[in-house]
Amino acid sequence: MEILFNLAEKEFSNHPERSNRYVKLTRSISTRYNITLPHYWRGRFCKKCNSFLKPGANLRVRLSGDCISRKCLECGHTTRVLYTPKQD
Repeated sequence: MEILFNLAEKEFSNHPERSNRYVKLTRSISTRYNITLPHYWRGRFCKKCNSFLKPGANLRVRLSGDCISRKCLECGHTTRVLYTPKQD
């Protein structure tokens, strides 16, 4: 799965449809064998359309209050994650 995500990241600029296919393969492998994805890859794909997300290209990230809003520009799906900023 790690290899497929690395390939998806490399191929995104030249062949975005190929990187989407790699993500779809990775998700099918993880569900078939009941393996959880590493935390650093979980936010790199759209959970609705399985497209590989790259900020600025097909992902819009916004901060508002205590929420991170991530919008896939391929399908329009929005994911919101709560966070607490560090207090020094």
